Amino acid sequence: MQFILLTYDIETCFRKPFDYISNTPFMSFMLIIDKCLSVAVSYFLVYTGAKTLLTMKEISLVCLSILVICWSNVTGFNLTEYHLAIEELALDERFAEEYAKWSLELFSQPDYFYGPPSNPFPCTTEGMRSSEIPTSVHALRPGDIQCVAALGDSLTAGMGAHAITPVGVLLENRGVSWSIGGDHTYEKVVTLPNILRLYNPKLKGFSTKTSISFLNGQNAKNNGLNAAKSGARSYHMVEQADLLLGRLKNEKLCDWNNDWKLITFFIGGNDLCDFCKDLTKHDPANFVGWVRDTLDRLYNANLPRTLVNLVLVLDIRAVKELKNGNFICGLLHKFLCPCAAYPTEEQEKLLDAWIPQYQQGLVDLVNTGRYDGRDDFTVVIQPFLTQTQPPREADKIDFSYFAPDCFHFSGKGHSVAGLSIWNNMLEPVGTKKSSWHKGETFECPTHDHPFIYTSKNSAASSSTVKKSTSCSQSSSDERSQALPLKKN
Repeated sequence: MQFILLTYDIETCFRKPFDYISNTPFMSFMLIIDKCLSVAVSYFLVYTGAKTLLTMKEISLVCLSILVICWSNVTGFNLTEYHLAIEELALDERFAEEYAKWSLELFSQPDYFYGPPSNPFPCTTEGMRSSEIPTSVHALRPGDIQCVAALGDSLTAGMGAHAITPVGVLLENRGVSWSIGGDHTYEKVVTLPNILRLYNPKLKGFSTKTSISFLNGQNAKNNGLNAAKSGARSYHMVEQADLLLGRLKNEKLCDWNNDWKLITFFIGGNDLCDFCKDLTKHDPANFVGWVRDTLDRLYNANLPRTLVNLVLVLDIRAVKELKNGNFICGLLHKFLCPCAAYPTEEQEKLLDAWIPQYQQGLVDLVNTGRYDGRDDFTVVIQPFLTQTQPPREADKIDFSYFAPDCFHFSGKGHSVAGLSIWNNMLEPVGTKKSSWHKGETFECPTHDHPFIYTSKNSAASSSTVKKSTSCSQSSSDERSQALPLKKN
């Protein structure tokens, strides 16, 4: 088994860079570093043991140094403080060995990169595309969607999804992003576009391959209509909307007037991770205001035939537990998400209050009907992350759902999120699930209701008018299926 693992990693080291990324020397170099460092650590750990402790430590420290120098260009954190932390870690004789063991255990799992093998698609695709292009967003079937797009941050950019070492977190695996990735097919990668392509093989706009966060990132040639930028906050979203509108108009990836477009909009995690640095800038009212301005920009651009998935922010308080994954997690979380990973008592109370306000504020915004003035445009709240907690195995966090920084999704994490956003779209407004869970099954459109649910057609399918789900609502059945919460 050890020999097979090593052989696989060596093969990955020399072949995968050219499978996944554009043919540029630096991009290939970055991915080779990520793969080959992990090969070296794995080899030393498996075959030579403690005698190479110093070598493994040096490899890990070089890896981290590359990460921090480059990542400073993205996040702007204090290099001096980080270097001091690196020096302190260098004095710990167990550091490299423990990290190498953890990393090997993580990426040696067969479903780490793409999630578990997909079962045959359980839904019928027959009759799920209209015989004539619909004129109403409330009569939109999955096969009617001709173009996908996305706005967001590093979780939409796919940052670190295929990372093995921390260096790999510098790469954005946009092709496997849960909401906009189009690498491979549904049979290998469960993403929202790969599901939609089962209904419409001519789907356009999805992102493929890999970008580098601090170089071409948001503007990589294979991004399609994935306008997400790693490190983005809500106050960057109007600019992203302008970028997306420009691509729609100028790059001709979609037909502005005639194609039905699905835009998935997910933001807020970075705002909450940094809220304690500027309480005024990040307060819930400002967050909702910036999201409103972004949606207004799309709506007032007279962008026709558009459905916007507005995904509510996840419960960032889980970061406080995730940081305990290993030394690296605790260290990087000081810079990735300091206000949630290391809050003071007062900051923790404020976070407890602000997370539901971030979520409910967007629900209330959509419920005003502000974006329901046209029959060819609407915004639908998708709440599947609001009560989601880290997946667990034997009462411990299952880190195979996360990149080596214990923060971003691995390919496995993206596959679960891809299934969950699809399921939310096929659940009536007012009864949508607010968490994902292991073993989640597919929701399917039916011949009785073949449409993607909106506020208006959800009301039409029920005896009572339903508004977007309150983020505080969750049925007892849903809570019993959700991932278990942290036990005190």
